[in-house]
Formats: sequence, C-alpha cells, structure tokens
Amino acid sequence: MTISESLEDYLKSVYQIQIEKDFARVKDVVEILGVKTSSVISALKKLSKNGLVDYEKYSYIKLTQAGLMQASLLFEKHNSLKTFLEEVLYIESSKAGELAHGLEHHLNQELLTKMEAVTRFFAENPELLKKMQTYVDDYEKDSQGTLDKQKSGKVYRVEAVRGDPELKRRLLSMGVLPGTEISLEAIAPLGDPIEIKVRGYRLSLRKEEARAVVVESI
Repeated sequence: MTISESLEDYLKSVYQIQIEKDFARVKDVVEILGVKTSSVISALKKLSKNGLVDYEKYSYIKLTQAGLMQASLLFEKHNSLKTFLEEVLYIESSKAGELAHGLEHHLNQELLTKMEAVTRFFAENPELLKKMQTYVDDYEKDSQGTLDKQKSGKVYRVEAVRGDPELKRRLLSMGVLPGTEISLEAIAPLGDPIEIKVRGYRLSLRKEEARAVVVESI
C-alpha cells in the first residue's frame, strides 16, 4: 500500500516504539518526531483507516499485520541505504542517517537491490573499496578549490574571485569573472606563473592571483 512520506515517518515511529515497548502511545510518537499531539492523532487516524494501525482515542497504538510488514520494509530500506552511505561512500554516521531519511522515500526496489549488491561487493573486496575511496578523495580535491591547486589540461568554471579590492579588480579586468570557463593550459615547474585561456585569450597569472580564484571542475 502506498502512503505519503509523512505517514511513512509516523508508521516507522510506531514500529520503532513497538519493538522497544510492545505498544506505542501518542506521546511517544510526539517525542520521537517532535510534532504536535494533534498532528500525531490525525496521522494515526489515517493509518488506521488504511488498516496499518489499531488505534482508538486514549488507547494504545499497535501495528496491524499489514502495518508491521510495511514498517519493517521501510526500516530495511532505511538501514540498507544508511549502510551504503556509511560503508561505501564513507559518510559520517549521523549525516548518513539524515540523508537516508530524505532519500528513502524515493528509493524503489530495483535501486535498493543494486545498492545492496554494491555494498556486499565492496564488503567482500575491501582492496577495491579502498581504491574507489582514494579515487573519490582525489576527485573531491580536484573538483573544487582555488586555481593554483588544479591540474593543467583541464577546464574549470570560476565560482568566485577573492582577495583584496585591487587584486579582484585586476582579475575581473582580465575577464576572470564568476561563471566564466577557464582552460588551465600550463603550470611552471615551481607553480608560478600559471598559463590560462579565458574567452579565447591566453593569460599568465601569478600564483597569488590564481590562489584568489575559486573554481569547480567541469
């Protein structure tokens, strides 16, 4: 049964409480989700109408068999996604949990199965996981930063121009503007100067000038 993202959150909360206490109360759901009592009651009525919870006013809340099955699948989806984010993309646990919560509502079974397969593959091949993570680290370092730290032969987009007013004015007069594409042509052996091409013109920047240009790889 398809229910809204909001109702999925309420259903999971009841499931989580029921695992710990065998039953849930309205105030328990309020505490977990940080919402108003009236919102919880409204959601429970909808879940009850859909046959997912047994609930009557002033009584305990219990999942029906259908509710238990759907909630357990939601938890499985959340945990699989969180594991993928933590163990494959090595995202910090609390952040992975937040991301999983936001993404899980849009994750279909096909994608979930493939993510679980990738997680298992890397668990069985840790040397490949390390190689992949090293590649990701290098990519992140190259994808955004200041122009003086980038590699020649690549094209970048200017994200910002920093520095004192005179330096910024000089760079802007050269055509180094936010949104402009820059081709990094060559870097001197000691990193100074740096040859670039902007709008078809070749320019030479000192290292301190390049350090003031924030770019993103494209």
